Amino acid sequence: MRMASDSPPTLAPDSLPDSGIALVSTGPIPLGLRAATDLFCAARAAEGASPRTVEWYRMITARAVTRFGPDRPVDAITAAELRAWLLELRATLAPESIAGYVRGLKAFGNWRAAEEIAAGAGFRALRRPKVPRRLIAPFSDAELRGPPAIASDRGRALAFVLLDTGLRLSEIASLRVGDIRPDGTLRVMGKGSKERITPVGSTARQAILRYLGQRGPGRPDDALFLGRRGEISTRGLQHMLRRLKTRIGVTGRLSPHSLRHTFARSYLVNGGDVFSLQRILGHTTLDMVKRYVALADVDLITRHAVASPADRLTGRG
Repeated sequence: MRMASDSPPTLAPDSLPDSGIALVSTGPIPLGLRAATDLFCAARAAEGASPRTVEWYRMITARAVTRFGPDRPVDAITAAELRAWLLELRATLAPESIAGYVRGLKAFGNWRAAEEIAAGAGFRALRRPKVPRRLIAPFSDAELRGPPAIASDRGRALAFVLLDTGLRLSEIASLRVGDIRPDGTLRVMGKGSKERITPVGSTARQAILRYLGQRGPGRPDDALFLGRRGEISTRGLQHMLRRLKTRIGVTGRLSPHSLRHTFARSYLVNGGDVFSLQRILGHTTLDMVKRYVALADVDLITRHAVASPADRLTGRG
């Protein structure tokens, strides 16, 4: 007897022998905190986050593992416990650092929910704390005339590039010789692997060419700034600036960050606009640029003294 074409096969799913294995989903497998954070950092790296960003996530989540235990289920950690931990950290960390921890922990919770690994409710419930907006005082022109004059060719080139572009420390460290374009601009790889073109003035360009003439032009893929043992790291650049600060006796903080603020303030005071400044510095929004505008307000006192209507009327101007 032949089987009809629409008859079920001999071994239909409902006729399989009972193996004792349930073929239904029982929900996500609970992961311990350490395993979950390792997966999170690996995912961020696979998504193209910079090594520095991945290391930042790893530092924050590693401290969470130390605080709550490597095998603690992530969804067993409540928002109240996380907030209590953050309050403890305030004894040793600045408000900006605490806000960074919250941002990193929320990103971890959001990733777990998006990947449908678990709800991550405790982490996602965190709210970023208010952070005091402190202005980093820029250097005056008088304070900055000394460093380039007494620095080595390398230090002089570094100082002028920082002053003339406001590049971040990581951006300076990642510059290659081939990033110097024929028109004198620099090709810069910024945050989030976003490339941009940054203009450079003639003084900074000449300092770069003089340094390259002293050390040798190198290949296009070679690092622009070299240390004693080859390619210089971000930490090496920081050491260079510390030595320069000691040599010239600058009292304020001499760092890429303070020089970035100095560039922004000087750019605005000397006629630059906020929109071009945003593009030069690589900001995606104008929020940060508004802080640089506040720095430029320091010069309002000088300008008002020159243009004061009342003083002009009384002849005191």
